[in-house]
Amino acid sequence: MEIIKKTTEEITRHALTVINKIEERQVSKMIETIINSDCVFIVGTGRSELVGKMFAMRLMHLGFTVYVVGDVTTPAIKDSDCLIAISGSGETKTVTLAAETSKDVGASVIGITANLESTLSKLLNVVISIDSKTKEPWKHYTSNVLKGNNDDLTPMGTLFEDSTHLFLDGLIAEFMALLGKKEQDLKKGMP
Repeated sequence: MEIIKKTTEEITRHALTVINKIEERQVSKMIETIINSDCVFIVGTGRSELVGKMFAMRLMHLGFTVYVVGDVTTPAIKDSDCLIAISGSGETKTVTLAAETSKDVGASVIGITANLESTLSKLLNVVISIDSKTKEPWKHYTSNVLKGNNDDLTPMGTLFEDSTHLFLDGLIAEFMALLGKKEQDLKKGMP
């Protein structure tokens, strides 16, 4: 139980720290972009895709039309839509390809990444920076956790993925407040 508690405390502390660093202006642009889009598309791979799917489910509960890139029923993206691309490294090929395709058709591209110098970052209209260790080692880590002192407790992209998950759950609460929705309203959108 000691390792569980220690790891959970580190992940939570880290998530709060990086979420507090996110630019409010970028969050406002993300909210505005999602609200003004006909459809929201979400892309990620591995655990980032799972985090994206959780966010997609909640957006659907709020009444948004949302698709996960790669699902067999996902239509083509249009210029009136937006893509949310999740990649800690910002170099995941399927994610950068989806961002490039979306940008080419004129859709807005929102990115959630830890690497502001990545291929993905160059394609974004909105940048949500989650300053975390990912599976790719970088030199710009600023905290002890980011320098790898807890690699065994938070391997690979754990800090990025967990921080992104908490940020997106917080964003759902923000949408609920903005749209005047309550839990019972979300339940109506459940299958």
